[in-house]
Amino acid sequence: MKLDAQKIVRWIKDHIWGPTGSVIIHVLVVLVLIKLVTGQAANKAPDIEVVLMEPDAVDLEEFDQELEKLEEMPEMVDAITPPEVNMMEQPPDVQSDFAAPDPNVDFAALDVQQEFQSPLVMQGLFAGRSAGGRAASLKEYGGQWGQYTEAAVLRALEWLKNRQDPSGCWKGRLEPDTVGYTGLAILTFLAHGETTASEKYGATVEKGIKWLMAQQQENGAFMKKIDGSGPVYAQAIATYAISESYGLTRIPALKPVMDKAVKVLLDGQQPRGGWDYSYAKGARRDTSVTGWHIQALKAAYIAGAEVAGIHEGMEKAVNDLRSIQDPESGTFGYTSQTDRKSEKGLGMTGVAVLCMQLMGLSNDSATRKGMDVLSTGATCSWDDPINSPFYGWYYITQASFHRGGAMWSSWNNKVAPTLVRNQDPKGFWPDSKSANVVGERGGAESDPQTIYRTTLAALTLQVYYRLLPTYKAIAIEPVTPAAKDDITVEIL
Repeated sequence: MKLDAQKIVRWIKDHIWGPTGSVIIHVLVVLVLIKLVTGQAANKAPDIEVVLMEPDAVDLEEFDQELEKLEEMPEMVDAITPPEVNMMEQPPDVQSDFAAPDPNVDFAALDVQQEFQSPLVMQGLFAGRSAGGRAASLKEYGGQWGQYTEAAVLRALEWLKNRQDPSGCWKGRLEPDTVGYTGLAILTFLAHGETTASEKYGATVEKGIKWLMAQQQENGAFMKKIDGSGPVYAQAIATYAISESYGLTRIPALKPVMDKAVKVLLDGQQPRGGWDYSYAKGARRDTSVTGWHIQALKAAYIAGAEVAGIHEGMEKAVNDLRSIQDPESGTFGYTSQTDRKSEKGLGMTGVAVLCMQLMGLSNDSATRKGMDVLSTGATCSWDDPINSPFYGWYYITQASFHRGGAMWSSWNNKVAPTLVRNQDPKGFWPDSKSANVVGERGGAESDPQTIYRTTLAALTLQVYYRLLPTYKAIAIEPVTPAAKDDITVEIL
């Protein structure tokens, strides 16, 4: 049989190649398209838009201008309007069941603002000083006394505002008293979150800060001569107030004032780490003086003070405190391990324990021993007070607060009713009913020492929100100014 090749080819084209070829061609086309798409995807990098934002130009010149040129101090925090408080409101019976919760307390109503709306965000140690922070802290730490202590604080702030001298200071009998009282008053307003921008107390705070700034000498001291005990206390308290003012407002003019004041403190420190009257470098050292200097250095360090040796100075101060603790009893002495003559109520132990806590040593064995002493021996009685009760209670309250737990609950239920029930309706605190009160005599409203008692009492009652408890995990690194060539990264 003879095959016709042409007919076979024609038959294959008609019956096989038509549908099969079409399939093969389509498959090849699809493969080519897949290759092209995947190849381009592999080679093409994702689109990324990078935007570099140059920082705003900042004038870093020192603010050595005269005080009159600071008339327009920047508003860093929105105003805080305290609630209206019945100044004649009677606190609960001192015999009340403090452990029982009070469902009728509306802590949110204690402030008319819910939160600060400002470029400044209070955080870390100062987080409790915002409107919302105060309400939350009072609820968490104040028990049923929170609403009454806050009312007492507001009465005190109003009294202090009215007691301020037109020059901006709070006058004492002597120059160091005036400097110290002004520093304590400023600290009292700042503890409540009141700054130069506060609607009700902004002018009061601003005038007080400006007055302190105007007193500073070229060498950093707030008095012409630091001689004796009063000027040393005043220097530390004024430094403390300026440091907190800068930490909370970031007003540039305060930075050089703070740094120069801190240098005075460090220059006056003894080689062993303590401080004494007239910044003497002899054998005597003083726990009470040392306590105010440690508080001031800690505030300045947190605010970002740029003074050589500030960190080392705090470490030396801790060593000084360790040296005056009685290893057997755990009590901290006044000038030495055995000198406890000044404190029936263990006030010096309260000073030392608080300072150890502020230095990050809450769990140190020396701190725990001192706290055990306070938990068993500290008393709070208006009719039978310790020597210098407002001073002692100021420290013991803070130490107990930072300890927390049962110790804090027990002490809070003593100190809160004692101070709330004995405040004068006008807002100040008279002296306690004791003939043996050192440095706090004078119950009259016009007596300058009334300012001293009132500020210490108010600061004591602000413990709930003034600083977060040291047992909380909080950042304590100092504020670091940005370098001129830093790039700001904003995450929206």
